[in-house]
Amino acid sequence: MNFIHLVQNELTKMLKKRRFHVVLAILFVLMAVFSYAEHQASIQVTKQLGTADWHVHVQKQITHDANRLKSPFLTGTESAVIKAQMSEFQYELNHNIDPYAPGAPSFMKTFMDEGSLLLIPMLVVVIASDMVSSEMSGGTIKVLLTRGVPRWKVLASKLVALVFLTAMLIGAVGLSAYVVSGIFFGYQGFHLPIPMGFHTLANGTISVTHVYTITQWKYLIMTYGLGFISSLAVAVLSFMVSVLVRSTASSMGIMMAALISGTLLTSLASSWQTAKYLPVVNLQLSTYLNGSPPPVAGMNFSFSMVILTVWSIAALAVSFWVFTQRDILG
Repeated sequence: MNFIHLVQNELTKMLKKRRFHVVLAILFVLMAVFSYAEHQASIQVTKQLGTADWHVHVQKQITHDANRLKSPFLTGTESAVIKAQMSEFQYELNHNIDPYAPGAPSFMKTFMDEGSLLLIPMLVVVIASDMVSSEMSGGTIKVLLTRGVPRWKVLASKLVALVFLTAMLIGAVGLSAYVVSGIFFGYQGFHLPIPMGFHTLANGTISVTHVYTITQWKYLIMTYGLGFISSLAVAVLSFMVSVLVRSTASSMGIMMAALISGTLLTSLASSWQTAKYLPVVNLQLSTYLNGSPPPVAGMNFSFSMVILTVWSIAALAVSFWVFTQRDILG
């Protein structure tokens, strides 16, 4: 049995599973809910301000953020995030860039920027958590092994299939976001300018010296590409847990707990320097595009990429070593 046939076999099995279809259904339902909620929120803001002029909306947001900075309960990271947001709003106001311009591409951008921290990784976990564990518990893995197929080749075919499935999921996120949100906001906006290049200085101020703009379709390619990279890291870690744990439920539970813990660490323990070496804290790669402060001081794009790469390589090494050494046929 050649390798390509093994990969095709794995893809066919996964695509036929109800689990994958449920994930796609969840995606479209969530897109409808979030699109409707954002549409209603924009209507409510317009009513409160008494105008649809985005300049008024941005100025109101800057004033609101300035008032929030006066709170004595803000952490250093929270203050940095607010300052970065204020700087971006002020730049957009000065250069006549509407950050609230309606359109499906704008919704796609927002969804990936926000969803890459927890929601999208959780969907990846649902798909990847039973790649090996379900066949181990069901005994179907023995069928392939008794045909004389090397263990490493069986596991490698599952890994390649998982890469394809992760890419398909990211594509489904973009497609569903565009199709569903376009019903509420229209399908225009691919050529809107998006500011990039904001930089947080050591003293906490935001530098706009090197800020430039790119068209939104280019930004979408970058942010969805980075979303794929972070999702692939989650998929590989889930793959390792699936090899180590024979129960799909346990595998999924472990990864869900890890993702939620990472989210809590990002918001509650930003001063804990060791947290930046955990993969779940480095998932939101797209935040580096717009210059948002990192969740933990000392992090940057290169650092996060190295952390995700090292953890992924280690997870693959553990997966292949355990799978080739474990007594499966017994």
